[in-house]
Amino acid sequence: MKLGMRKPRLGWLGFIFILAVLLSVTSQAYAFRFVVMADSPDNETNKAGLNLACLEYLRGQILELNPRPEMVFFLGDLVTKAYQDLAGPPDPANRHYYIPDWKAAMQPLAQAGIKIYVSVGNRDLYPSKGWPPSKEMEQKFQEDFSDPPYFDMPDNGPPNYKKLAYSLAHENAFFVVLDTFGFKPDGSNWNNGLDAEQLAWFSGQARGATQKFKFALSHGPAFSPEGWTADDSVKKTLWGIMEGAQFDAYFCGHEHIYSRWVITKAVAPWITRRITQVLTGAAGALPDQIFKVKQDRRKVRAFSLYNYVVGDVNENDAQFQAVGVDWNAGNYSARIIDRFAVQK
Repeated sequence: MKLGMRKPRLGWLGFIFILAVLLSVTSQAYAFRFVVMADSPDNETNKAGLNLACLEYLRGQILELNPRPEMVFFLGDLVTKAYQDLAGPPDPANRHYYIPDWKAAMQPLAQAGIKIYVSVGNRDLYPSKGWPPSKEMEQKFQEDFSDPPYFDMPDNGPPNYKKLAYSLAHENAFFVVLDTFGFKPDGSNWNNGLDAEQLAWFSGQARGATQKFKFALSHGPAFSPEGWTADDSVKKTLWGIMEGAQFDAYFCGHEHIYSRWVITKAVAPWITRRITQVLTGAAGALPDQIFKVKQDRRKVRAFSLYNYVVGDVNENDAQFQAVGVDWNAGNYSARIIDRFAVQK
């Protein structure tokens, strides 16, 4: 006797279930994680090149993340100053004496398959006596980060900013790294500004980006929680380009705090679209005391402690967590201090 077999029917519930599974798979295909951090000099004594103990702790934290990030952006001020103190005449072989220490500390991340991207900060340009920044140090920085396989920055930036300004696309996100501490034709430093060459290049990059999520990154903040200056080329021109191209966030460092500040017309009258500025400026630099924050601390979400930011980009949103790191009696401990999301 032949047993009858009834053909299965999906029905609406089955259809909805399969659709949900397909959407989940699609979403997972776009999911990736990245980390943003900045500022690891030893500001406590200004004698060592960098705060190696804190940087190594943060490195361990990143390696323990699950899922592991695919990239880390480090936004400048890698070291206290670029040049070691020498008793005798300057030795060209020892220029950027401290940068190799920083690279050695970060190399385990790269060896674990995490791509490292850097931007240049003002301290990375300091000779042994500190300010003012040195054009020679900028050229050496470019050499230091033309170092495959682990420390070779993209080479698609404007002609005078090779390895200093660049862009990259990853899955459904677009990243642009800028140099807000470049040099003017007269040899002086921009000190948190952008010239016409970088702005024109950034405008072209922004207009041509088709990815759903767009992020700009640099060392200097466009809007300072602590009341420092930013050139109009950053807070007006750059910001206007970001608004027109529907960028989602601007990441920066320079000030040694954590801050998340939603920039609206209430912050500056020329603003036409909400964009979040995320300042993550203490990956080893001694955190600034909180009274240095001149803005309403609640509005700018300011914290005084070591910190870094973890971003998870999915198909329709990007989720972020800010991790604060306390130091007490020689021990580091981490905790979540902020969460936010970008919806698309």
